[in-house]
Amino acid sequence: MMKQVAQPELVNATEALVATIRSENAALAALDFKTAVGLLATKQMHGQAFMTAQARALADELRGPPSVRLRQLARELGDLSSENKRLLERALVVQGRVIASLARAVPRARAAIAGVRNYSADGRLTAARAGGAMALSARA
Repeated sequence: MMKQVAQPELVNATEALVATIRSENAALAALDFKTAVGLLATKQMHGQAFMTAQARALADELRGPPSVRLRQLARELGDLSSENKRLLERALVVQGRVIASLARAVPRARAAIAGVRNYSADGRLTAARAGGAMALSARA
């Protein structure tokens, strides 16, 4: 049986990345986009450190299986990354809905400011009319 190899640099880098993704997931689940965006630089830094440590561990041609802790972290990182992807996709959908809602509200707000208050039967804005109803009749 091969002795398990401890890779402290890789363990530390993985723990940092896991903690950052966990924090980002919590912010995304709460729809706290400001906090999630604020974690981007940290996530990138920890992601780069993780990739560097992983490359070094592979370059050292490990002489045995990874430690139990590293295997646990690898599973946790995989689970958190999948959840992170799902939450980011949800955040994009929510953000798209907010933008669409604002885009629909802008014409109404402009019309209200300009004094236009006419709406069609389906709720869309219509051009202001100069007067009341009008009918034309032409006879030759």
